[in-house]
Amino acid sequence: MRITRKQADENKARVVETAAVLFREKGFDGVSIADLMHAADMTHGGFYNHFGSKDDLEAAACAHVFGKSIGALEAIAAIADPAERARAFDDYKRRYVEKKSRDATAARCPMVAFAGDVSRQSLPVRDEYAAGLHKYLDAFARAATAGKTAGLRKNARRQAITQLAALAGALTLARSVADADPALSDEILEAAVAALGATAN
Repeated sequence: MRITRKQADENKARVVETAAVLFREKGFDGVSIADLMHAADMTHGGFYNHFGSKDDLEAAACAHVFGKSIGALEAIAAIADPAERARAFDDYKRRYVEKKSRDATAARCPMVAFAGDVSRQSLPVRDEYAAGLHKYLDAFARAATAGKTAGLRKNARRQAITQLAALAGALTLARSVADADPALSDEILEAAVAALGATAN
């Protein structure tokens, strides 16, 4: 029985969502097509109804994860009240380096999840990652500077790169030693939140 276009779109979205979780948990090369289709509760053969190759799915999953993160930053940038927007942005950065983020099986941040893996992937996947990072930095800068004067916005992108590098670096380091040296992992997160003027959770 033929499925409707709506059902096909829903099935494809389910595969992308499932792949986005598994790739963040295990890396692009740590998940087979059979693994992800089983996790999505779909047949292996059904994969090729939606994607020409695993590379196509990797690119789609990468775009999906970036889209969620960028959407959160765009929502912050759209807050009209400057004080409320600043609080929301500070909360976003604090949540980024909280213990819950460190301990998540699948890193929520696409940079933390994919940066160490993406350089070994095909060009379409690398291109999608680069485009996502570019858009993320733009959104990060807008969230930080929305409503501010042109003078304050001038260096926003450089500041966004610096802050994001510190956040992603701290979370990556903390995750890397969380099992082997929990005290060091906690110390790294505490240093990050201290630099933000926040309180560790």
